[in-house]
Amino acid sequence: MRYLTDTFLQRLFAVVLCGAIAACAGGPASQPDVRSGSSNAEAVEIPQAIANDYANAQTLLSVEDYAGAVQILEPLAQSAPEYPAIATTLAIAWRQMERSDDALSMLQSTLAVHDGYAPGWNEVGILHREAGRFADAEAAYLKAVTVNPDYALAHFNFGILLDLYLAQHSRALEHYERYQSLVPDEDKQVKRWIADISRRIERTARAASVSQ
Repeated sequence: MRYLTDTFLQRLFAVVLCGAIAACAGGPASQPDVRSGSSNAEAVEIPQAIANDYANAQTLLSVEDYAGAVQILEPLAQSAPEYPAIATTLAIAWRQMERSDDALSMLQSTLAVHDGYAPGWNEVGILHREAGRFADAEAAYLKAVTVNPDYALAHFNFGILLDLYLAQHSRALEHYERYQSLVPDEDKQVKRWIADISRRIERTARAASVSQ
């Protein structure tokens, strides 16, 4: 039991450290166990007429100027609702500013039209997880990896939810491994988590075999 407790705490601490890292152009994650994504993850093309403003907003997100990013993104989202990447990035900025209700409302409206946009569902999962709505978070992450099985960030976040919040370690292992197979460079942190869970599952299997 001490081994399980110690490794759990070590992994949780590692996740806290990872939260400061921006996983992609959608901006940095404010919580310990989230990675957000926007248009780059889905290769969504945004017209040149608004691409520069959108790029400027992403730059502001990367330096944690969330209010500045929102000033750009709000009119963009209103004028170009056909591009879910913009609404999703705005939702990310709002979440960082603790405007989670606004973020969730924006995403729900956007995804009602753009049901297949995986980064939007990933962000919905983040919002639900932060609010303690774990079943809703699971449904959102599942939707993200269903509409786009190759969307790595959703597999990462789904694995975290299953591992640390729902204690469904075998399922978490599947998503960690899928994430690892999709990223261009091996994530050493996730590699350690995979090894840890694999050892625990193996120990449990051995103990069950001995008890029979």
